[in-house]
Amino acid sequence: MTMRHPWILSLPAASLAVMLAGCGQQTNDAPPAQKTPAPAADPAQPGPKVFRENWPDKVPTRGLAKGLALPLEAYMPSYADEIAVQQARDTAEIACMRRYGFDNWRTEDLGTAPPLAANASNMPRRYGLTDLAEAKEYGYRPPHPGRESTPPPELDAPDAVTVLQGRQGDGAVTSFKGKALPEGGCTGEVDRKVGTLDANLVERLSAESFERSQKTTAVKAAMGQWSLCMKDRGYQVNDVWDTEKLHSPAADTASSEEIELATADVECKTTTNLVKVWFDEETTIQKQLIKKNESNLDKARSRKDSTLSAASVINTAAH
Repeated sequence: MTMRHPWILSLPAASLAVMLAGCGQQTNDAPPAQKTPAPAADPAQPGPKVFRENWPDKVPTRGLAKGLALPLEAYMPSYADEIAVQQARDTAEIACMRRYGFDNWRTEDLGTAPPLAANASNMPRRYGLTDLAEAKEYGYRPPHPGRESTPPPELDAPDAVTVLQGRQGDGAVTSFKGKALPEGGCTGEVDRKVGTLDANLVERLSAESFERSQKTTAVKAAMGQWSLCMKDRGYQVNDVWDTEKLHSPAADTASSEEIELATADVECKTTTNLVKVWFDEETTIQKQLIKKNESNLDKARSRKDSTLSAASVINTAAH
C-alpha cells in the first residue's frame, strides 16, 4: 500500500503555508523595466489586506468527513491562526519600514488562496476524496479557485534590504542614515514582537499516525473492500491513492471520465465505510501519541497561544 502524508493529498492542503505573505517591498522605487508599477501604499492602511472568502470550516460540514476531527487537531494552528499571525507580522514590518522613510512599503494580500482544510490534518481529503457533491461537479479538483493577488514588485533596493534585515553584505548593520536599527533589522523587530507559529511536533505526530493507521488490520480490510467495489465499477486500483494515476491533474477542468472516477471513488467509500473505519483507527493511534508526548504538546500549544495573543494585540490596534 502506498503511504501518503495528509497534506499532500490535494494541492490546496499543501498550500497552507503559501497563503501567508513574505516580506514586503517598497513601491516608489521601481526599476525602469517595470511596466506597471504597483500602487503606492495607503498611509491609512497600516497592515496588509486580508480576504476571507471561502475560508474552510473548523470542522468539515459535508461529505463523509462531516463532523470529524482528530485528537491532534486540538494542538494544531488553524489557517485562521496562520493568517492572523502573518497579518500582525506584516503590520509590524510595515510600521518599522515606514519609520525609516519607506513610506510606500507594503506586503502581499493575505487569505487569497485558502485551502480546503482548516489545518494540516486536511480532514476533508485526509483519506482521499470524501464529498460526493464535489466529486460530481469538480472531480478531484478544489471547488474554489484562489483570488488573484498582485504581489509587490521585486525591486533592487539595497537600502530597503539593509533596513529589513539589518545587514549589508555579510555584516550586521546597526544604523541607517544616522538612526539606530533594531537588532536584525525590521525582521528582527517583528520576530521579537510577534514571533512565529511552530507546528513541527504536532505535524510530525500527525504524519506518524496517518502512516501507522494505513497498516492496521481494519483499514487494510476496508481498503480491500473499497478496491473490490471499484473493480466492479471498472477500475483497477489497490488503494485510494491509485486513483491519481487514472486522471490528469494538469488539465484545466475535470473531464467526464474524471468525474465518473471521482464519483465511484466516494460512493465506494460510502458503501464500505472506509472513511469512518480509517478515522477510528487513527483516532486510537493519536490518543496514544498524545499520551506519550503530552508534556511537549502542551508546551507547544502554550507557545502557540502566546504568539496568537501577541498577534491579536497588534491586529486590534491596527483597526
